[in-house]
Amino acid sequence: MSIAIAGAGIGGLAAAALLADGGHRVTVFDRFDAPRPVGSGLVIQPVGQEVLARIGVAAEAEALGAQISRMSGHEADTGRAVLDVSYDRPRRDWPGRPSHGLGIHRGSLFDVLWQAVARRGIRVEPNAQVLGASGGVLTLADGRDVGPFDLIVDAAGAGSALSPLKGRAL
Repeated sequence: MSIAIAGAGIGGLAAAALLADGGHRVTVFDRFDAPRPVGSGLVIQPVGQEVLARIGVAAEAEALGAQISRMSGHEADTGRAVLDVSYDRPRRDWPGRPSHGLGIHRGSLFDVLWQAVARRGIRVEPNAQVLGASGGVLTLADGRDVGPFDLIVDAAGAGSALSPLKGRAL
């Protein structure tokens, strides 16, 4: 299949690598002149670490991050527990798979995935802000229509022009 991915963030790059591994022709479109990480640190759950393993970058990510065995959080004013996640037990249904969270800076994870995309020779179109899509064709901010594509993946984030959902401030 010919696949377009709108957004070269963590999700878009991971999807691009996996889809290319499946034999598809993938093009990633990103609005920045040079795709780059946005945000700070994050925690990758065991299932996300399995995705990184399938892409072939789990060891790189693990070396750049820190294992997390437990996370807890409390509301500042009342002290009420709002988060309590423990990774203290190996998964019987997933033997040999991660039984911890992985804390990693978004920039480090981005770099690992960016290199995976580059190694696969996936085409990345910078300066290509997606404004819309119709009939498998993307409309870009510079007036170009590109496609048609068999599949369009929206990985452009909360403010994506492709999503009918509209975010609100939390």
